[in-house]
Formats: sequence, C-alpha cells, structure tokens
Amino acid sequence: MTDVTDAFNSARTYHMDLRQLEMFLAVAENGSFTLASQQLYVAQSAISRKVALLEDELRVKLFKRVNKRIYLTAEGETFLRYARRVFQNLRDAVLEVSEISQLRCGRVSIGAGVIACTHLLPPVLERFREIHPQLDLEVVVGPTERLVAEIRNSRVDLGLLTLPIAYPDIEVVPYCSEELVVVTSPKHQVLQKRKSISPEELSEYPLILFRRGAYTRKVLDQFFLATGIKPVIRTEADDVATIKPLVQINLGITIIPLRAVEEEIRRGELHYLRIRGCNLRRHLGLVFHKSDHVPRAVRELIGLFMAQKGR
Repeated sequence: MTDVTDAFNSARTYHMDLRQLEMFLAVAENGSFTLASQQLYVAQSAISRKVALLEDELRVKLFKRVNKRIYLTAEGETFLRYARRVFQNLRDAVLEVSEISQLRCGRVSIGAGVIACTHLLPPVLERFREIHPQLDLEVVVGPTERLVAEIRNSRVDLGLLTLPIAYPDIEVVPYCSEELVVVTSPKHQVLQKRKSISPEELSEYPLILFRRGAYTRKVLDQFFLATGIKPVIRTEADDVATIKPLVQINLGITIIPLRAVEEEIRRGELHYLRIRGCNLRRHLGLVFHKSDHVPRAVRELIGLFMAQKGR
C-alpha cells in the first residue's frame, strides 16, 4: 500500500476543497453516508462522489465496509485528525481576525450541563457580554460525553464539564469541585429529619440517578463499588431537572450536587443528608481543544471563570 504520508504530500498537487473535507468529516463522524447526507442536506450520491474523488487524490482508501457498516481505515483515521485540524485552524483564524478588530465580531460557544448552566455560567457570561457586547455568545447545554465530542469536532469552543476527561487533543484546567449529597422528599417517612446517612443504608432505599454512562453517574458507580454498596436503582434520568420533581413526590431518593438543590431546600421542597464518613464530590474543569493558538475569546473566558472562582 502506498505510504500515507507520501499520499498526503502528493495531494497538494490536486484541487482538494473544504467541501470535500466537510463531507469526509460528516461520513466519518456519523459512520454512514446516509446520515452524512441528512446532516449536510446533500444528496448521498454527491457525497459518495466527493469522497471517492478525495480517495483518488490521496491514492488511499479512507473507508471500508464491513457487514454494511462504514469504518475508517488506518489511513482514514490519520486523515481525520488532519481534517479536524484544518477546520480548527480556520476557526482559529476567524477568531484571530476578530481579535485584531477587538473582538467586535465573531462567535464563541460554551458548553455545560444543566447545573453548571444554572449556577456557574451566568455571572461569568454576564461579565463577558459587558466586555464584548458585539460578540455572538452561544451556550450549548448537554451531557459531558456529547459536549466533549462537540469540542473535539470544533463545534464548541469551551466547556465547563465533569471530570475526568482524558484525550490527547483536549486541554483541561481544573476549576472546582461539588459536594454530592443524598436528597429526599421532606415527607420521607424515615429520612425527613435526619442530617446524615451511612453508605450501607443507601441500599435500603430506591434511587433515582443519572443514566448509566453519564459522568456524574460514573462517580457514583465508583463510590458504590468502593464501598460495596448494591444500589436499588428505580429510575434513571438524563438531567437533574427530571430527577428533582420525582424525588419531591417521594418516588425515591437521589445523590446529586448540593448546589443543584439549594433553592428547593431553602423553600422546604426538598431535604438533604450528608453521607457519613465520605467526602463524595464531583470535579469540574474548563475543557477546550488543544492548539498552538488558544483563541483570545477562550482565554478571556477562562480568566473570568478563574476570577469568579476566587470570589
């Protein structure tokens, strides 16, 4: 097989365009020509032609079919890294130009979960808008695993996400930690007036938790494993906004960040208990794409977060 590096070098003599790269990325990320065509609103046949042309230019196969599914070849994996870098460099260039014009134009996007969006982002974003009123600021709300993918694909510039996150193309700045507490209905027959609970007692009550695979759920699963607890999980949910009303009507208890329920506790709508003998916490970090040039807007946002942290 032709050496992939030689193929990439020879590709410079061809007229490879960004549309080809965009189509290649869409197929690679979706694992499907059909889904790529739906994402880009382009006929599947057009995407197939563009990808075939790209393979001809590079003189390598980028995809292989196995049991009607599409997979990247080794050359395709290598090319994917460089294609992502091309689009990241383009976005860096746009932001660089925005810097030259004192950030009077352009867009910056920040991603976070529901709790961070509600309690941690507002003061920072308010200050950022005061400094750069003309910059288009986008907030993307979602689970950590999806937002990490958006950052790696250069669709989100900065994330405030649950750790740990470890990818070679991702930079992480530790930001803060949040105490995880047991939350119950104030009408719970046994726990309504208690201030603490032992880890062993948790297996006696039905739990309403984040769905399996969510980063905060991973923290809890590690805690259950380390303490030998066999939890009785009654319900799994995607976000804290779903969990809280179910706990409030006494369908079960939960373990979530104290920050997420402080208002409800003050109003007497929920009750919380600490777990005795355990300092159960989740850690959050500022997450962004590793690059030789971190855009000024991202640098300024990180600075504002760190300043807010010190207050």
